[in-house]
Amino acid sequence: MEEQILIDLINKSMQASALQIRRSLGRMPYAVTREQALNQVAFLLNAKQAAQQVGK
Repeated sequence: MEEQILIDLINKSMQASALQIRRSLGRMPYAVTREQALNQVAFLLNAKQAAQQVGK
């Protein structure tokens, strides 16, 4: 059990370090749901198609 606690603490420490690095680079972390990501991809594909239609 002590081994699992140690692994959990290391994981938390790594996540905190990654967060500090992102903040120092000026990028705030964010999380999106799968649905939000799919909606964004669909939006970008529609925008690309619309731009291609204008270019013709």
